[in-house]
Amino acid sequence: MKMRKAVVLFLWGALLLSLFTGCVTSTIRHDKPVAEQLSSSGKRVIANLEAANNGVFLFYYIPLWTGAPGRPNRMDWDPFVNQLGDKYMYRMLDGYSKRLKADAVEDVRLSESSTGMLGLWIFWRRTRSASAVAVMNDSGSAAEAEESDE
Repeated sequence: MKMRKAVVLFLWGALLLSLFTGCVTSTIRHDKPVAEQLSSSGKRVIANLEAANNGVFLFYYIPLWTGAPGRPNRMDWDPFVNQLGDKYMYRMLDGYSKRLKADAVEDVRLSESSTGMLGLWIFWRRTRSASAVAVMNDSGSAAEAEESDE
């Protein structure tokens, strides 16, 4: 019985430690575009976006905590909800691009990684990452200028 209590206490301690080290938050940031940068559709890029959302899962599938994609860049998480799906990443990118006064988000690339924690992979840290560009639908884009010349 004492061994069982010690194991449970150790597991909860490890989980709480992982929470307070910032591994279950959502983050998003932007970089300025390079000169004359265009998206794959020929629109003017106003920012390069990078987003990530992290979570701690039990046995890989059962969510314990995930970052709150509606409130990125804060030590904020939602318990017992899996918010690592593509739709949450798209919402996070769209919301941030609107703050930058962009018209749309394009060239989105998504990836996922995971790491098992504690010898038997009881707890898993899963991360969903995205990169994209925020664009303007203005008439000054190079593609539209080329079309008007023809």
